Order: sequence, then C-alpha cells, then structure tokens
Amino acid sequence: MVTRYSLAAAACVAIAIALIAARPVRTPGPLARDFEAYWSAGTTSNTAANPYGIAIWNAERNVAGVDAHRDEMLPFISPPHTLLVWRLAARLPYETAAHLWWAVLAISLIALVAAVLRGSGAPITPFLLLIAILLAIAFGPISSDLALGQVALPAFLGAVLVMMLSARRLWSAVLGAALAFAQPNAALGLAGRLGPNRATLAILLGAALTYVLGSLIVGWSWPLSYARAVAEHSQAERFSAIQFGPAAIAFAFGASAALATAIGVFVSLFAIAAAVALARAAREPFARFAGLSALVPFVAGFFHEHDFVVAFAAALWSAIRTTGATRAIALAGTLLVGFDWLGLAQRPSGIAQSALLEAALFAAFVALGNRTELRRAMPIAAVAAVVIAGAAILALHNPMPVWPDLLAGFRPPATASMAAVWLDEQRANGLLAAVPAWGALRSLSLLGCALLAYAIYRHPSYYRTA
Repeated sequence: MVTRYSLAAAACVAIAIALIAARPVRTPGPLARDFEAYWSAGTTSNTAANPYGIAIWNAERNVAGVDAHRDEMLPFISPPHTLLVWRLAARLPYETAAHLWWAVLAISLIALVAAVLRGSGAPITPFLLLIAILLAIAFGPISSDLALGQVALPAFLGAVLVMMLSARRLWSAVLGAALAFAQPNAALGLAGRLGPNRATLAILLGAALTYVLGSLIVGWSWPLSYARAVAEHSQAERFSAIQFGPAAIAFAFGASAALATAIGVFVSLFAIAAAVALARAAREPFARFAGLSALVPFVAGFFHEHDFVVAFAAALWSAIRTTGATRAIALAGTLLVGFDWLGLAQRPSGIAQSALLEAALFAAFVALGNRTELRRAMPIAAVAAVVIAGAAILALHNPMPVWPDLLAGFRPPATASMAAVWLDEQRANGLLAAVPAWGALRSLSLLGCALLAYAIYRHPSYYRTA
C-alpha cells in the first residue's frame, strides 16, 4: 500500500539522485549568475556610478567566471531600494557574498513554505513541513531561483507575508510589502486584497517605504528614471527567447512584432477578466491571492522562468486543499509549471535531473493530500511522462543557446545605452530568433499556471480568514 510516508521517501530519493548523481554539465560563469548583477550594482553604486548604465560592466568583468575578453554585461533592473542590500554585499568578496545570499535564499524557501502552509489552513507539523519543502525544492522555478541567486524568491515571500501578517502585525506586513516590491511581479497577486482593509494600508505604506529608501540612494525623482530604464529594458527583451509572456511566445511561432504585441494585449485582457471571475468565486483571501498570482505571467509583460515562483502558492494550496477532479487539474498544472521546459533545449545534459525532480514533485504533491488518491493521479503522471519525452525530443532537435556562450569577441559601441547593449547581446547570442519549438516549450509553463488558477476557481472557499 502506498502511503504518505512512502511517497515522501520516494521524493527524497528522487531529489537526492537529481542533485548528486544526475547533475548536468556545469554552465560556465560565476556562482549564482544573477547575483552577479546585484553584487556588481552594489559595487557600482558604492563608487557613485550609475548601476543602471553600462558602468556596471566595470564591476562585472572582475567577477570570477566572467570572460572579460568579450562584453557580457548583465543588466541590473531591480528597484533602487534594493541597493541598500547590494551595497552592503559588495563590501564582501564576491564568492563570500554569494554564499551568504544562498543562505538567505534557503531561509526564504523555508519561510515561504511555512507561510503558504499557514495560509492554506494546514497545521505546520514537522512531517507536513518536510513534504512541502520537498515540493518546493522540486518546483523548477524555485530551483532556478536558488541556482541563479534570484531575488524573486524572497520577493514572493514578501507578498505572502503581506497576506498573512497585515491583519495582526501591520508593520511586519509593511516590511513584507517593501520586500515584495524588490521584484514587482511578485506583488501583483496582492491586487485581490485591495480595498478598505489593513492589507491595503500595508501595501501603501510598503510602497511609501520603498520610495523613501530608494530616494536615499538615487534621489527623490527615481520613479521616473527607473520607469524609463524598465521600459527600455522591456523593449529590448520583449521578443527574446528567455521571455515567457504571450507576446514573446506568439513571436516565436512566427507572428509579426505588431501581431505578437496585439496577441499579448488580448491575452492580458482575457487574463484580467479571468482574474475578476476568480476573485469573485474564491472568497477566502489567501486562495484568491494564490489564484491571482498564478495569473501574473499572463499580464506582467516581463517574465522569466524563475519568476514562475509566483505559482508556488497556488500549487501548494491546491496540493493541500483540492480533491477529486479538481485535484487532478491542479496536479497537472503543478507538473507543467514546476518543470523547466526551456532548460531542456538549453541544457540537454540536464534532462535526467529535470525528470527526477518532476517525479519528486509528483510524489510530494500526492503526499500532501488528506488521501493520496494515487489511482486518480497516475493517469496524470503517465501523460506528464509522455509530454516530457516529447518535449525532450523537440528540445534536442532545436537546441537553444545559453547566454553568453555565443558572444565570442562581442564589443558594443562605447556610447550605447544599457538597453541597447543588452539587445545587441541577445541578438549576437541567437536569443532573438523566432523558433516555434522554443515557443511551444514556454507555452507549457503558461498552461500550468492557467490550470492552477482554474483549479482554485473550481474549488472556492466560502469562509473568510482575514
């Protein structure tokens, strides 16, 4: 008989094999690649230079693992209040700072799991916490956050803390809101809490705190300059292969720039309508937040694989709360959004590891239910295995370059802006190619988000917790 304990053990074994024996060939470059931009932005800011400009390359080129013989500038685009942290980190050697940041991310993961468990109404027992942590480790976007050193993980934790603490600990919720604004996409799910309540007050005070802290670093007019930087960066990356928005995927399938943009707008409007319907159906605040967060990729306009951490609350909530056919839908959604589909094309040597993590994700999700419902879950697992096999074949026949592997001796014009350099880097690295296979792989993650949101819509809760 299959029990929750045997499923948890299977998840542990699959994760252990994935992380120890099935590790892919290491990608060249520094530790925690995205942390490179954070640390370098702090270094640049400490010298009174502009971290949002090409001056950041002067710091990045000295990071161990960066090839200084070519220009592989990684842009910094986080809000300026985060520079308070990055300036402190930059006072440490890069590797020391990266390892400390990984410790922060590990703590954030545990805190996120505990907060989502509480929001889902589950008792935080040691065994349940263990299974939920296994689910988080196997969840592809969170794995990417950890590997890259991404701020998206603690930012989404901040959004969850606003949901959990605003009714009882206002100022803690305010700090959570400021943390969420470190990655604005992470905060979009909080729209479902806007209204005459303490959560709205916490969000507004968090925004005010974010503004004041940013002003201490870059001046009082920073929202305008930062908005311009974000707009230019979004324009440079809008159709890149690393973007998961509907417009970028439509472009990959051959749509013109104008048509792809129109498709992106249409999908965003449809997602907003779906969000309104979900918000009306899900009366429980945390369920509403989880469902709306799962819809964020359709409206954000700027979204990478690691940003799908916003779907984790919906996945864990569904693993605990859903039953029957709704649970099967939620399981399918979790397996889709929790898998790094684009990584199959970028790192063929990681296919085995991804498959093992998917198996662990399946086992942990099933184990979190009141009943294992394994018989209903097995057809979903079989379909997932077929989809993974098909996606792997598709990816192997359509490999995708990993930035910055193909930049060779790339050198941009000395007077180019950060956005222009980043655009040229992507073009030189082959990331602006319209490849339908890459679009198909990315669309699977969006389908997973849609299924999770639909599962929450189908399973509304009619009591209020805040």
